[in-house]
Amino acid sequence: MFKGHGGHIKHSTNYRNNGILDFSASINPLGYPENVRKIVFENFDDILHYPDIDCTSLRKYIGQKVGRPEDEIIVGNGSTELFYLIPRALKPAKGIVFQPTFSEFAEALKCSHAEILNNVLKEEEDFCFTYQESYFDDKNVKMVFLCNPNNPTGHLVEKAVILSMVRQHPDITFVIDEAFIDFVEEPEKYSVINETGTTRNLIVVRSLTKFYGFPGLRIGYLAAHADLIIKMMEYKEPWSVNALAQCAAMTALEDEEFFSRSREFMFTERLYLFHELSEIQGLSPYKPTANYIFIKINKNGMTSLLLRERLLGHGIAIRDCSNFIGLNDNYFRIAVRTREENMMLVSTLKTLLTKHSLRPMKIH
Repeated sequence: MFKGHGGHIKHSTNYRNNGILDFSASINPLGYPENVRKIVFENFDDILHYPDIDCTSLRKYIGQKVGRPEDEIIVGNGSTELFYLIPRALKPAKGIVFQPTFSEFAEALKCSHAEILNNVLKEEEDFCFTYQESYFDDKNVKMVFLCNPNNPTGHLVEKAVILSMVRQHPDITFVIDEAFIDFVEEPEKYSVINETGTTRNLIVVRSLTKFYGFPGLRIGYLAAHADLIIKMMEYKEPWSVNALAQCAAMTALEDEEFFSRSREFMFTERLYLFHELSEIQGLSPYKPTANYIFIKINKNGMTSLLLRERLLGHGIAIRDCSNFIGLNDNYFRIAVRTREENMMLVSTLKTLLTKHSLRPMKIH
């Protein structure tokens, strides 16, 4: 547990963050809204007091933003706290995780003593999720985790597919991770958050730290039917969200200009980076949908672990994906960063990969 994630440059390398460009963590490259710094300093003395145990103001504001009443929202110390809360409160005998995906889904089920069924999606189908009734043959399955868009592959499942699955299996709770949904074009085609209030077996979890650029503050939220909220609140730790995180989240959500600017920036920059990567022999990038790109290595003798070490030698960190269930050392993930930083990554990859004979490239 707590291993194998991106963003641990200070702790997981010998380079100690000396000028390392971190492409391993998928965080908004524009950073946080400027007003967040101001509000944190203005409210710094709030650390003298306990924070609002229920995040009342923040829950109300999030509810307004997503069109749900505040009694259908829970705020947590990052979305990961909420992933652990859900099975702890609802106690499924078995849970399905569609792999490869975010590792904490399986860890959360394990910590709640649920049996984990890892359904590994097929490489030859580009790890795309398609609904199959056979997934649910085991009647002891009471929970399903699905990441949309998926991390690390970027695959998106349409809203209609998710809702059809949810409605066909009312005795199974479906947990949909929408941590990266704000980076997606036309999110209304994929998000199911508007249906949580009327669907008793649907939970949507979102992160605020990915899009708004403050992962060190740890804050996320979930939306669910009020009956589910009551059950989960019985198991939630008190005071898990600190006062500064609460005021930072409120301020970030209010910044519509930052929201629009970040989306426009990401749409342009990820397309640029995808095209540049597609021109490098030995790499097969999957078409991105969020703020990261999933890539397969098609070079004899090169692995994701070896590439990671060589890039670190050039001051660049990537996310080796060999520890994801269903993947191997042919895969890695990179975050989309600024144009200058992306150009540096592309140039370094060309230097490292174009010196040797390569297999034909395939673009997914």
